Amino acid sequence: MSIKIQCLYMLTVSDVHVIAFVMTNPAKKKALMASGTLNPRPEDVRSNLFKMDFFDPCDRAQVKYEMLRAHSVDGDPVAETCRQFGFSRESFYQIQEAFNELGFVSFLPGKPGRKGPVKLKGEVLEFALKEKKENPDIDPGQLAVLIQKRYGMEIHRTTVMRGMKKKRRASAEGAARTIRRKRGSRTDDL
Repeated sequence: MSIKIQCLYMLTVSDVHVIAFVMTNPAKKKALMASGTLNPRPEDVRSNLFKMDFFDPCDRAQVKYEMLRAHSVDGDPVAETCRQFGFSRESFYQIQEAFNELGFVSFLPGKPGRKGPVKLKGEVLEFALKEKKENPDIDPGQLAVLIQKRYGMEIHRTTVMRGMKKKRRASAEGAARTIRRKRGSRTDDL
């Protein structure tokens, strides 16, 4: 019985030895790479399902789905399922929880990194401004540490600097508008 693996996966073992898997469909590999669903370790997928042409060990979303199905429908133990599909038990439970919450979309990778910007505003900004007023020599990095201690909020020094600069600019613009209004009213009286 011959085994067909349907993607090209290069693993450099040393400068001289290169292990390659033959890929029958380069367009699919390109699509998987673009979507972030290319399995980085297709050789770890040992399930007999992936010896058939329909199943692709390079398709990480398909591997995740089949792993959950093998446990939930076929009743395979978690440890054995993880060995067959190339995932750790911890990953299995994370994948299972995400699937239960989000469905199939959980198989697709999300955007990496923070889910939204951290902005310095409100009470935290007022605290930073007060600290800066009390100690003009304090730098944004030290303010970030104080914010972390007081509010438990991890914030970068650059964010502190930008937030304070924006607040000062807004205050200066507000003062300039007030002055312009006062000057404009005097010229109307003449």
